[in-house]
Amino acid sequence: MKNYIVMLLTFLIFTNGGVSQGYAEDKPAHAAHIEILDDDVMNKMTALAQPAEQHQLLSSLAGTWDYTLQYWVNESADPQTSSGTMVNEMVLGERYLSEKTGLILNVGGQSIPYEGWGLLGYDSGNKNFTSVWADTMRTGLMSGSGSYNEEQKTIEEKGQFTHPLLTGEQAYRAELQFVDQDIYKRTFFMTGKSGKEFKVLEIELNRRK
Repeated sequence: MKNYIVMLLTFLIFTNGGVSQGYAEDKPAHAAHIEILDDDVMNKMTALAQPAEQHQLLSSLAGTWDYTLQYWVNESADPQTSSGTMVNEMVLGERYLSEKTGLILNVGGQSIPYEGWGLLGYDSGNKNFTSVWADTMRTGLMSGSGSYNEEQKTIEEKGQFTHPLLTGEQAYRAELQFVDQDIYKRTFFMTGKSGKEFKVLEIELNRRK
């Protein structure tokens, strides 16, 4: 019942395509009319809001993971390396994978404390995987979407983020590869000044026993 009420409040439909307002001097603004959705539409919306098979794929990543990472500041640079821990859990009724990490980044020989928090989900309406990431290296969000390549056992994603040293939004491509039940990898790519794509980040995560 609670889900039904929430959906009714969320998906209000206004008649005549929206809120009708009268601007004539002798007519007050017309109040919006709420059209109650019929049972067929509500049943469809309720079904789309439930965790799907793809969410079970995400739930396989729940747990505590130790990882090593390499990152490249540009396409000709040598990789920098760091290590940390990722804690993953399914949240919001098994609909999203919450990812939280904290580590000390090695940036050009300097040690920089870093925290990151992300959500990875599957949108049953658009039939794609979606992600959002926030961290202490920037004030903008990284967000993307993509599909699952079953043959490669990889979620392939494209998205945008704001780089602290560059102007405007930057495009990226990412891969999340399910190696086995105890290992998965995440790799991020950008386009360099040469116009060619290069790897900017590679993370291998191993499940803590």
